[in-house]
Amino acid sequence: MKSLQEKSQCCAAEIIRYGGKRRQCVACRKTWRVHPAKRGRKASRGKKHYLEKVFNQGFTVKQLAAHSSLSRESIYKKFRQELNVFTKERRIIRIRGSELILVIDAQWQIFNDEYWTLYCLAVKAVGANKVTVFDPILMPGKECATIWNTVIAAMPVSVKKRIIAVVSDGLRGFDAVANNYGWVIQRCHFHLLSSLQKMRGKRASTPGRLIKEEIYQITELILAERSQRKLNNHCRRIANLAHAEGCPIRMRMRVREMLRHLHEFRNYLNYPEFRLPTTTNVMESINSLIRRRARTVNSPRAWHKWATATVRFKSKFTCQ
Repeated sequence: MKSLQEKSQCCAAEIIRYGGKRRQCVACRKTWRVHPAKRGRKASRGKKHYLEKVFNQGFTVKQLAAHSSLSRESIYKKFRQELNVFTKERRIIRIRGSELILVIDAQWQIFNDEYWTLYCLAVKAVGANKVTVFDPILMPGKECATIWNTVIAAMPVSVKKRIIAVVSDGLRGFDAVANNYGWVIQRCHFHLLSSLQKMRGKRASTPGRLIKEEIYQITELILAERSQRKLNNHCRRIANLAHAEGCPIRMRMRVREMLRHLHEFRNYLNYPEFRLPTTTNVMESINSLIRRRARTVNSPRAWHKWATATVRFKSKFTCQ
């Protein structure tokens, strides 16, 4: 029978004990430690003094260097080391709740004439008012449903299997991704109303201003109407207004898209037990915080590190 006992690496001979933590080869009498000591000086405990001042207290690295006895180069080096260690640490996320709601959004920047997109995800339990933000994922190119499918597929299985609904800004093609997982889609009201708000016009002399104003007012009624009869009347009225002569083409297209995906804008009424958020404003707050913290970065890698540190220092946001 073949022996399964470990043999010495020097002579492939039998190994015997040689004290508490040492072993010896019976052939050449060489000894060694079971757990060899690490060479060099002991590593100091990791600190996050500079990170806390920058990401929690709102200081810049330049301000830290101006009020320190160390040189500016030393401060930047220490901050860079702390940032690298902090972003490489493994993050353990525990989310309670048997049913979860996913909130997504993305932001982009251009580095060296190339588009880079930061994909941000947050999860909240049904009935809870706090969301937990995951580490953002950086991908080259513009935002698209194909990359969103890849990002969502990489989520922890324990979290993904509990998701029942997703709140998004209505990215084209994302319907297929959500339907593939059997999720209920809730489109953001803020993005719809904001796009119509920009087309309303502020001056009384603006061509078609009355039509634009009525379309905006009826859209607000459609998003909140609970009576099916009144809802049908509003939909017919806004469809007629969209084909009027004074309605711009862009507003007409926006109204058609809303009517085509009307159930996705009103799923918060169709599924009241889920208590779905009607906007992605929590993700807009996260994106705004990342932009403020990482406004001086000049490379995709640095942008991703700053965004990850920003999310980890403030991973809980209120979402009603």
